[in-house]
Amino acid sequence: MKQSQGVMFLAELQNQGLAENCAELASAGLKIAGQLGEELSAVLIGTGIAESAQELIGLGVKKVYVVDNPDLTYYHSESYLTVMTRICQDISPKVFLLGHTVLGRDLGTRLAFRMNTGLIPNCVDLEGDPDTGLVQMTRPIYGGKAHGIYTIESGRMQMATVAPKIFEPTPRDDSRQGEIISYTHEVDGASLKLQVVERFEDSVEGVKLEAADVIVSGGRGVGSAEDFEVLKELAKLLGGCVGASRAAVDSGWMHSNLQVGLTGKLVTPNVYIAIGISGALQHMAGCSRAKTIIAINLDHEAPIFKMAHFGVVGDWREILPPLLERYRALRC
Repeated sequence: MKQSQGVMFLAELQNQGLAENCAELASAGLKIAGQLGEELSAVLIGTGIAESAQELIGLGVKKVYVVDNPDLTYYHSESYLTVMTRICQDISPKVFLLGHTVLGRDLGTRLAFRMNTGLIPNCVDLEGDPDTGLVQMTRPIYGGKAHGIYTIESGRMQMATVAPKIFEPTPRDDSRQGEIISYTHEVDGASLKLQVVERFEDSVEGVKLEAADVIVSGGRGVGSAEDFEVLKELAKLLGGCVGASRAAVDSGWMHSNLQVGLTGKLVTPNVYIAIGISGALQHMAGCSRAKTIIAINLDHEAPIFKMAHFGVVGDWREILPPLLERYRALRC
């Protein structure tokens, strides 16, 4: 590889437009680029993406490398890895960022191995050192009870996945100037070891769990799938969505795409209401970055009360009805 320079990130697409985390990645990238005295660039892969490339320039990106190919409309680990390896070898960025998403986690580890470097996942802070050119990457460890600070050996591409809702999204300014660079890449479908036979997309009504400002989450203490209907009503009244612990998902009460925790989704809402959740380490790792945690539990010794900002000891069946009634009255 040639002398590395610049900060680059992979811009994901969602519903034929930029994913919500692109503005956050641009914010993280601009911060590091400013500290290291480097330029920010981005890679955009898909088809019919000229408008999205222009939006990235509006977010402060100086160069957007566009790979416009119908065969790359959907993420495929092998084909995306091939094109990203080529781009990283040609451009040789000093720092490469991805979102801590399903795509970012899958592609990031593969790309790091291919580029003979390391990757720090789920970073909640990034600080560039202009003297060394290294980035200090902070991520939660021990289920969120502590933070570790890491750097990647000098001379290697520094890679990280960035946790959602940590960096303030960069405001878009369409007056910004930048360069869009087309990158041609052919996909040899016959050489791919993995063939996608059929695609299914989860249908999510209302607000997505990862994007919700308010989450009403239930655990084993809720009691049944039918009882979750009360939690859904509260979530709807608050303009949020419902979540669940692994115990509730394993019991078949809620779908796995609503599971919060290390083996589920990491969420960062403004308000997280935990009902009948004991507060196991794995679950709290998924919601510990919520700005306000409210816990309702019968057990006054439940571990969640150590993490909660507000706690109510009691039966949720007695606590929620008057709360729901009050919210209904406020909305009338």
